[in-house]
Amino acid sequence: MKAKILFLVLMLSCISNITAANAKLSSDERVLINYIDKHKKNQLKLLENLVNINSGTGNRPGVEKVGELVRTELDDLGFKTQWVNLPASMRHAGSLVARHSGPGKKILIIGHLDTVFPRNSPFQSFTLSSDQLSATGPGVIDDKGGVVTILYTLNALNHAGKLKHANITVVLTGDEEQAEKPTSISRNALKEAAQGSDIALGFEFSLAENQLVTRRRGLSEWYLSSSGKPGHSSTIFQTASGDGAIYETARVLNSFRTTLSNIPGLTLNPSIILGGQTVNEDTQQNTGSASGQKTIIAAQTLVHGDLRFLSDKQKCMAEQKMHEIMETSLPLTSSQLIFNNIMPAMLEKNENRQLLAELSDISVTLGGSSLQAVQTTERGGADISYIAQYAAASLDGLGPWGRGTHSQNETLEVKSLPEVTKRAAIFISRHLD
Repeated sequence: MKAKILFLVLMLSCISNITAANAKLSSDERVLINYIDKHKKNQLKLLENLVNINSGTGNRPGVEKVGELVRTELDDLGFKTQWVNLPASMRHAGSLVARHSGPGKKILIIGHLDTVFPRNSPFQSFTLSSDQLSATGPGVIDDKGGVVTILYTLNALNHAGKLKHANITVVLTGDEEQAEKPTSISRNALKEAAQGSDIALGFEFSLAENQLVTRRRGLSEWYLSSSGKPGHSSTIFQTASGDGAIYETARVLNSFRTTLSNIPGLTLNPSIILGGQTVNEDTQQNTGSASGQKTIIAAQTLVHGDLRFLSDKQKCMAEQKMHEIMETSLPLTSSQLIFNNIMPAMLEKNENRQLLAELSDISVTLGGSSLQAVQTTERGGADISYIAQYAAASLDGLGPWGRGTHSQNETLEVKSLPEVTKRAAIFISRHLD
């Protein structure tokens, strides 16, 4: 009997919470919610269709096929769509850009069509769990889950009559996972679309139901090359032979570690190292080769790594320290450093925090958790970083949540898909009024 009473109390409490939440929603917002609930199976089916098309960054035809399916959806919503292709010398797909012109605030929506899984990956298909609570597949949250969130957000807004006067641009890049270089070209369409935006929203996945992204670290790459005097290994460290290129590189890398490893927000990673008499790295294929003999002092080394930073000021400080370390070489050795900028930092702004607060209120109203800004070191770079400087306010991580991104365990929590779609639809609708 007590159990039945407790059950009734809990049910009444849930009903009361739902009633209270609905009371805070306008009639138009309830239309949005009802549409998304009614079409959540269709949304999941569209996600399955997209996931089952391989669109690894290097598979340009696959990326473009996914883009064409998405383009049809956007065309049906009244967007003017176009492919902005990259020059013929570049290997990757370009960007799908869709514009809906109107007099309201300029809202930029960002996602991407590619995944990290190539055509020969064993991880190729969408699988729904037997209890239908989760789904696995390449890109199921990164970022095809984000793409279908965008599409059904816009579908719901259209159903409620909210798109009529909307000023919304959608940019879906074809190579977010490995941006074609130079990024000044491959991200030009995104940058052009972002100019003068009031709000930029990135639909990358979320790590948890209560997290969004208000800032992201920037990214650059560096090449350290060292040279030494080749000679018989029995003479290493002698005045006439010196210490060799590999010891010089070891000195530099260890000094990088001891000098820069404890600076908050800064990471410095040597990702590939080659040493011997000759070295060669193929940056397109992410492979390298080295040749030499154990009885010969190494003449050359090459290290390729990345640098992640919170701001340009922090990046410049790190680069200066690295140059200072490099300049004090071991006997008969020398080193050189080359830096290439890849992605700027998405800086924290009060305006970003305001968007977070608005979405948090919406989440709570819908019966969900209050939202917090994720720690910067827990997330990598994303396309929003290229354009945050052009938008008055930016926010990322609006896609569904799950786990295992970039692995064969990439998993979507199915309930998150309609939930984040409702959040986004209500948020955008309030900025269209």
